[in-house]
Amino acid sequence: MNDQTNVEDVPAGKNISYQHLLFYLEQGREIEFTYKGKEYFISNSLEGRAVWKGDIKLSEYFSNDHISLIESVKIEEVTLANLFKQNKIQISTVF
Repeated sequence: MNDQTNVEDVPAGKNISYQHLLFYLEQGREIEFTYKGKEYFISNSLEGRAVWKGDIKLSEYFSNDHISLIESVKIEEVTLANLFKQNKIQISTVF
């Protein structure tokens, strides 16, 4: 059986697993998501990846270390990794 089953589907308005998040980050995708009704964005630019809330950058830029990004960046004192593992984030768009 293929471990990537349904991983390529972009589940707009739904939750994704931690592994699904890692898959998207490894592909270089950018992700818009909501948490507690607020919109956030994981960007991917020449400077690296960063997390944004509107025009406000919430994190430093991370180069190719996706795990450090999601393990370090916190929203309301909870890491992105834990928010995804706890299914508390809803995907808006994956670019």
